[in-house]
Amino acid sequence: MVLFALNEKDVVVKKKLVSLSSGQQNESWYVRLNPDGYHTPVLKHGEKVIVEPDDIIDYISQITQGAGGHPLVPSLDSELGKNVQRMRKKLDSIPVDILTYGVIYHPHLSTTGCLIPYAMQRSMKENFEKRLSLLIELATRHPELRDSYLNKSQLAASNFDTITDVDRVKAQLDDLMNFFAEVEEQLRKIREEGSFISDELWLFGPMFTAADIGLAVLLHRLTLLGLARRFFPPDRCPCIHQYFYQVQKRPAFQKIQHEIGMLRLTLALQTLKAASPYLLALGIVGAGIGAGYYVYKKINESE
Repeated sequence: MVLFALNEKDVVVKKKLVSLSSGQQNESWYVRLNPDGYHTPVLKHGEKVIVEPDDIIDYISQITQGAGGHPLVPSLDSELGKNVQRMRKKLDSIPVDILTYGVIYHPHLSTTGCLIPYAMQRSMKENFEKRLSLLIELATRHPELRDSYLNKSQLAASNFDTITDVDRVKAQLDDLMNFFAEVEEQLRKIREEGSFISDELWLFGPMFTAADIGLAVLLHRLTLLGLARRFFPPDRCPCIHQYFYQVQKRPAFQKIQHEIGMLRLTLALQTLKAASPYLLALGIVGAGIGAGYYVYKKINESE
């Protein structure tokens, strides 16, 4: 979502890869930046450090307001802003990690088959299963970060219990059906009311907002998990189907897809660098499942 927002607003950043596949989000340097966070990303702008994706997107919207175009996060004084906030809260409540690992652990739950490469799925499972013991070990190795590591270990244990229980994963999937029925109805309503305004309509009209970013990323993740036919098939959810088609044509989305296409090479180079740190002294950029970013906003001439 953060990369999508950065691309939408053409914000220039310096990116540092944090490989979730190899557990780099648990390295001490990163935990010092993000002591309470479970994953990535982190944005650092000067001395300001922002760790929650929604907070980062709020900040991006704030600092780009004078650059023209619509804000990603409209003011809460407006009806649009209130609608966007409500939708973002609903999207935040969806346990995407549970759904992702739940399908990886229980492949039969995928309607059409998971599209995440098998080698990556295996790596994700192996690292997830080792996470609890690793975090406890790191708490001992870094006593100044002990509380952060132990909190992470408790969350990892709780998530592992949920993910490995197929009935609990099924329940989370079933809960999503009502959400997509609501989204389909919202998009249908916007089409009927706003077709005379614009040929390209989003969740709440012609303005593409942070709520659209969140929904677009969710639709893409469910597609990767082979769940698109379950939640938004063309015959039952034609408006969502058209919406996702529109999303995939946006330059910001296509830019992320290009980076995801480079992910395998990126992660391979990262593994080589970790094994032989003197062989590679270069910055690597990647995006997608299994990788995240620690993002620095680049200071440009206008600042």
